[in-house]
Amino acid sequence: MCTEPCLIYDIALVSPDSLLVSNETKETIQLVSSRTGSTLSEVSTSPHCPVRICLMGGERAAVTMTGNQVQLVHVIGCRLTLGTVLGVTARCWGVAPSGDNVVVSYGKPPWLEVMSTDGRVLHRFKESGAAQTFKCPHFLTTSSDDFIYAADFGVDAIIKLDSSLNLLQTFSDPQLGRPFGLTSVNSDTLLVCNRFNDSIVHVNVNSGKVTTILGREDGIVEPEYLAYCPQQRKLFVCTSTQTDSIQVYQID
Repeated sequence: MCTEPCLIYDIALVSPDSLLVSNETKETIQLVSSRTGSTLSEVSTSPHCPVRICLMGGERAAVTMTGNQVQLVHVIGCRLTLGTVLGVTARCWGVAPSGDNVVVSYGKPPWLEVMSTDGRVLHRFKESGAAQTFKCPHFLTTSSDDFIYAADFGVDAIIKLDSSLNLLQTFSDPQLGRPFGLTSVNSDTLLVCNRFNDSIVHVNVNSGKVTTILGREDGIVEPEYLAYCPQQRKLFVCTSTQTDSIQVYQID
């Protein structure tokens, strides 16, 4: 599925028919048809670039931005409008919902925060000293049972936390490689991009079993971001080698 020329930083599924796309080239957030790749609605974020995207309840999305911001976006039908801007104290990367709140991750130094949508920090996970749980927690997702998962390619692991940012479990496996983008399919299952092994992997969070489901032979080369449509069992994948297109796979 081709979109207009752009550098895609992230995607998020809005409905079986549409995706949110962060377009670094145009400094816009786009609502794109998942069938044709055409732009249905678009809002400018200039002079800042959109980075990661997550869907929230109440027809809203949250987008981490360059310029130390989190931009809230209203998604009503086929129309996007900009909402509140949340100021943060450093360059933020990953973003995911946590109930009515937003989880945000940072890279230098690495830490996570849960923020209310009026900008109050409710919980923080930040360590000091040489021993660090996180190094590069650039990708976040939230499961249907409200657990938070952070993919950290600096420690080659996926780390599970609760909504108060208490550490619960760490998943590491050779098939995970250096995990990048990830999405929660249900309370039991994550799908994860392994950029450095050219694959998409399935993680069962109950058993810890990791299984490769797509690889280079399927056209997967340096995958970075993904979104999954459970109704149609379709997987949408963005790679660092094709920055202006979204690959679509039928998952059995």
